[in-house]
Amino acid sequence: MSRKTFFKSLGAVLLPLLVVVYMGYQVMENLTEKIVTADALEVTAQDKISATGIFVRRETPLYPQQGGTVAFLADEGEKVAKGQAVAQFFTDENRLALYRQSQSLGEEIESVKYAFTHMTDGSDGVKLDSLIKMNMLQLGAKLDQGLVSQAEEYSSKLDAMIVQRGVAQKGGTDYAAILQELEIQKAQIDASLQGGAAVTAPAAGYFVGRTDGCEESLTPESLKTLSADAITQVVARKEAGSEAIGKVVDGYSWYFAAQVTADEAKRLKEVSRVTLRFPQLLAEDISCSVYDVHQDQSGEWVAVFESGYMNAALLMARDQPADIILRRCTGLKVPKEALRQNEDGEWGAYCLEGAQVVFKKITILFQTDSFYVAKDTGKNGELTRYDKMVVKAKDIENRKVVS
Repeated sequence: MSRKTFFKSLGAVLLPLLVVVYMGYQVMENLTEKIVTADALEVTAQDKISATGIFVRRETPLYPQQGGTVAFLADEGEKVAKGQAVAQFFTDENRLALYRQSQSLGEEIESVKYAFTHMTDGSDGVKLDSLIKMNMLQLGAKLDQGLVSQAEEYSSKLDAMIVQRGVAQKGGTDYAAILQELEIQKAQIDASLQGGAAVTAPAAGYFVGRTDGCEESLTPESLKTLSADAITQVVARKEAGSEAIGKVVDGYSWYFAAQVTADEAKRLKEVSRVTLRFPQLLAEDISCSVYDVHQDQSGEWVAVFESGYMNAALLMARDQPADIILRRCTGLKVPKEALRQNEDGEWGAYCLEGAQVVFKKITILFQTDSFYVAKDTGKNGELTRYDKMVVKAKDIENRKVVS
């Protein structure tokens, strides 16, 4: 037998065999294919826009009237009255050190007064222990979140409570004598201090001990004509030096402006309120009103939001990435692979009930890139919680029995 004849005979035998093997594989594949399901569970989805924007406030920089060393009399974010002294200048570092020593003695005096008044029976000791522990946990949580300005508040409270607890533990202590000694020390220091020039608040508002050079160029009056390019420039800016020692945010509202797309602008025009989330700045979300949505001269869209919620971190920030949450929707999570249309043109999902596939209608509330949020009506014939939706199967139909 020639070589050519041999291969021809071998091919005639192998070809039918391969066809039989392939057909058998396809039959087994169809018979053994498993139905893949997903449970209909409750989920909350958010319709949100992500953008980097800038804070705009009515701000007045504070300038010193003389040179020297400054001590701030108001804390960051503290509410101040018109004419209130927010900073004090001293001629040298020694006088500033004396001033700080006087302030420290004042805090200690207040702690001793509290201890003397409220701890004579020792009953507040346990209360203070609990408060100290709670403040330590809150301090740690704020530091973990990177919220340093908020952590400082808990640190100050913690210092005062530790002093109070130490005084309370001194059994048989003559509190009156301790208090008198501290007051004498403070009076002596105060008598040696010569008051320097004070800086006062020009209007009622909130004190911030830093400036960035944008205080007088970014104003609420300019918001409705603010351009997207102006926002970009502020975000990309390098902070310039300033002679101002701080500023007063002399208004009780702040604004956040961000560039958005035309589609996002259209969606924002349909709502009056949104929720702002600043993941790098705050742990909580903030409810805001939609102040303005406009198109600038170059055709770009700018959205502006307004809020009266005040916080030291918000008052100090100029630009921040934010999530603008238009609405939240709660319902049943339906994977896109599970959504099907029956012979009547109704949208729904095939659900596995025992050994039978049943079609259940769906009312879609919201759509994301990977799933739908459906209304949980609780009605017969409609999708309900914990239904097993078929996301992968072949040749399924209503009331079909599957193995």
